[in-house]
Amino acid sequence: MYRFSKKYHYDGENEMDPEVVDLCNIMNSLPGVKTTESCSGHGVDRFRIFFRVTDEKGLFFLTRCVDNRYWKYGYLWQIDLSVGDMMKENGVRPIIYQLHSGPIVGEDAYNQAQDLIKNMNDHLNIPVFLEYFKLQIEDFDI
Repeated sequence: MYRFSKKYHYDGENEMDPEVVDLCNIMNSLPGVKTTESCSGHGVDRFRIFFRVTDEKGLFFLTRCVDNRYWKYGYLWQIDLSVGDMMKENGVRPIIYQLHSGPIVGEDAYNQAQDLIKNMNDHLNIPVFLEYFKLQIEDFDI
């Protein structure tokens, strides 16, 4: 059985909200996904993780796991896309994604984030899903 288990080190790690760390670790394990910022919402605002994408395989996997057809809280959570005003020095366009808990805050959001982690681990272990969408376990940093 495959499981996301890699732990990453982050700039400002000691200041990072502990409720977002596990999901950030998993998102950084997806092919071409790199988290850039996060916030638990501190019980009053939504749970959010901002990220960049360089390989659509990781974005596809995440989107599939968040989709309301494949996750019981998918009708609440969303992935939004926004664009900045400045090109990056390396020529990368300023596109940023945001995974967020929609209207859900506090303990409910934290519990749902943990359930999303379970759903992502479950998807990692569906051979037919991986094969059909040409995803290989070696593409994931687990």
